[in-house]
Amino acid sequence: MSNPTEYEIACGLDDRIEAAITDGIRRGQMETTRRSKQRRRRFTGVILTTVLLFTCMFTIKVSPVFAAMVREIPGLNKFVDLINNNTSDKGIQLALDNDFIQPVGVSDEHNGMKFTVQGIIADDSRMVVFYDIQLPDKDSSVELDDVSLTDTSGKKILASLSYNNSDERKQEDIREFGIQRGTIVVEITQGKSLPSAVLLKVVFKKSPLSNLDNVKRDMFAGDGENLITKDNDRGTEFNVTIPIDREKFEGLQKEYIIGETIQIEGQSITFDKAVVSPLRISLYVDYDKENSKQIFGPGDIQLIDDQGTAWKSISGSMGSLKDRQILNFESPYFKVPKTLTIEGSWFRALNKDQMSVIIDTEKGQLLKTPDEKLDLQGIEIIDKYLQLDFSLKGLDPADYMGYSLFEGEFTDADGNKHQRENLKESTTSRFSDSGPIEQHNLQYMDNKTYKQPLTFTIFNYPAYIRERYKIRIK
Repeated sequence: MSNPTEYEIACGLDDRIEAAITDGIRRGQMETTRRSKQRRRRFTGVILTTVLLFTCMFTIKVSPVFAAMVREIPGLNKFVDLINNNTSDKGIQLALDNDFIQPVGVSDEHNGMKFTVQGIIADDSRMVVFYDIQLPDKDSSVELDDVSLTDTSGKKILASLSYNNSDERKQEDIREFGIQRGTIVVEITQGKSLPSAVLLKVVFKKSPLSNLDNVKRDMFAGDGENLITKDNDRGTEFNVTIPIDREKFEGLQKEYIIGETIQIEGQSITFDKAVVSPLRISLYVDYDKENSKQIFGPGDIQLIDDQGTAWKSISGSMGSLKDRQILNFESPYFKVPKTLTIEGSWFRALNKDQMSVIIDTEKGQLLKTPDEKLDLQGIEIIDKYLQLDFSLKGLDPADYMGYSLFEGEFTDADGNKHQRENLKESTTSRFSDSGPIEQHNLQYMDNKTYKQPLTFTIFNYPAYIRERYKIRIK
């Protein structure tokens, strides 16, 4: 799985999404947080009619007929352009052509701002929320700072939430009308489902339009102090209840048993099953516990249909024992392909006896590492934290993963366990025409005395096993 430069938790739907989300799975709850809170670029859209099902067999873009109909729906018309211009998720675009929009139109107002959820696209695997926010003036924008989702009783819904801040804030409508639009993507945890209504809480912070370009610049500068700057702006909170029409997608999920095992450089990998829904395909992959290497995941995996169309990976999750992985892909559900195959040629994997990295943080020395790719560039005291700056070199030219290097827990020389400050982790990359050149991974820990040296466990690493494979799902 791959993705370029900036990384963090869960947000957006562009070509660089794969690694950002894969790195965001850290043992189920731990998140790799890029500087911009994993603001992935994911845009999705809306529809109104089933008449275009036939058309969907041959086209991926939102059809002119559909687009014209959606433009007549108050609140949803502007999202058509966002979908066509910004989304690269073909499954979402197909869903938009097949009567999968649910108009909502619920709002909350505070501090001269009005937050409105105009509509959603949902099934039991994903939900895409289309929102806009009316700003108090035309010279500023807002940044989505926090999102949470619960059922109507306040119980947290098990899901990863992703959102975008950068591209949506550059829309001309901000300066012209004082309106900002965006999307929130909800990836439902496997085995869970959406209730008939959810409570969405969002927090926005004001941000001048003139500062839009600084986010990316600061991140690539590797300014660690910037990453933990104190922020006295608590933002403005909005709460809305979103009704969900479950009848629209109930019973549409399909399961295909695969049960095929491959061997790559002596490592056993089993493709168990695929679960297909309108908005996502989930592929269950098992790694043999007896493997000599810890497999972190595939590098170039994709699904190919009978037309030769590639359906890209969009997210993933790893079991607590790291022997099962669930990989999520764009869905060709509405295209109804005759055949669908899994194809790829390499996985990330590291010898299980090389999974430890040992560091003396007092002397600033890296004592043990899997290989020469990893180096400790420096340790710096910032506020109440120790900032550890790691570099990765010698990555494969096809490897665009933003690496979250370590598990959240580390051990001192006395065997005591400590937690890293994972919320501040940041990964940045430099690229050339031939691929990635170097990556920097900033990690943080409390600035206190530890019995040296400290041992960290690898979470993901650029070591590879290779062999081409092709497996049929249907």
